[in-house]
Amino acid sequence: MKKFLFLVVIVTVAFFAAACGADEQVEAPTPEIAAETADPAVPEGIGNGRYRGIYGDGGEQQVSIQFDVADGVFTNVSFRHLQYRGNSYRNLPEDHQSYPVFAQHLQIAEYLEGRPITDAVDLYNPGNFISDIDGYSGATIRGSKVHSAIQDGLNRGIYSPRNGYTTNLESFPDGRYRGIYGDGGEQQVSIQFDVTNNTFSNVSFRHLQYRGDSYRNLPEDHQSYPVFAQHLQIAEHLNGQPLTAVFDLHSPADFVDDIDGYSGATVRANKVFSAIRDGLNRGLYSPTNGIDREIGSYADGRYRGIYGDGGEQQVSIQFDVTNNTFSNVSFRHLQYRGNSFRNLPEDHQSYPVFAQHLQIAEHLNGQPLTAVFDLHSPADFVDDIDGYSGATVRANKVFSAIRDGLNRGLY
Repeated sequence: MKKFLFLVVIVTVAFFAAACGADEQVEAPTPEIAAETADPAVPEGIGNGRYRGIYGDGGEQQVSIQFDVADGVFTNVSFRHLQYRGNSYRNLPEDHQSYPVFAQHLQIAEYLEGRPITDAVDLYNPGNFISDIDGYSGATIRGSKVHSAIQDGLNRGIYSPRNGYTTNLESFPDGRYRGIYGDGGEQQVSIQFDVTNNTFSNVSFRHLQYRGDSYRNLPEDHQSYPVFAQHLQIAEHLNGQPLTAVFDLHSPADFVDDIDGYSGATVRANKVFSAIRDGLNRGLYSPTNGIDREIGSYADGRYRGIYGDGGEQQVSIQFDVTNNTFSNVSFRHLQYRGNSFRNLPEDHQSYPVFAQHLQIAEHLNGQPLTAVFDLHSPADFVDDIDGYSGATVRANKVFSAIRDGLNRGLY
């Protein structure tokens, strides 16, 4: 799938006016970078309908945005979730000291309303249209996080179509893919599937959640179990079908049964659609027949991406690109089953996992972007440390996070 990158002149921007603490890396000011300007034409493949995207960092989903596109123009822009360090800005009373942060985001939504989607690049310089409110500067709000979420939404494709949609897909290499869909501050869908000759197989859900309830762990006599059963029907429908069958998920009633009051017409198959498109965008999680090391050319600047699975954000990565070469690769978040590896003392039994990830970053620094494909063979450059094998470190998670960052465009 083509990634519709908005290439722009980047400037220093800020999202939430809060100081960085121990669990968040202090961000150096982003230098002004000369890059190509966005093409004012509507990017290919952006049809009329509703889109949803997210931005995550530091282990949390910080932005969830929804917007409609009508003939290449933004409408109905709204934030479904705004959070920083566990604080939800959408739920603050107007007299709260941090409410101006939410008010400024409402200004972002208002600004985009009725503008061509290419104007999303203006979010790199929010001081031009965001007011200073009660000590919160319009110049320091992190519009880049909102831009990243919008780009993520466009990359995933139409969440809810209007007036039909294209069912064209490019060819994808054989192997395993993983993708996620998030909303409302939680990872709601984590999906895994194999592709052989552009055909689905082994489609399975690694995580299904809504408002904190995990559907994969429900007993069959639970009142909500039919929701899981309907998702199993989605997986069954896709298995053996060409990748273009993903568009069937916009009409789930055609193949999902009504079960115990849960309608096949109302199951949120568009969330699964979004997760599958995300997986395809990220590229191979585990290759089957070798690796195509071709990669596009990317604008100079800073990028951020995430990898999520099992309901948690496991990798958050930041890196700079200059002349299609990696530099300043660092992990903003590393977590597995609730354990943060960046905060472990060096004598902790799991510290070698963090040390091996530092070797990954060290390996990439100074290398061309094509070195990202080295992460499919981590034993070639990651040491065995205290029983942790370089061959088994999950470098494919880092690969996925980097590809996510590149797909989102300049941070």
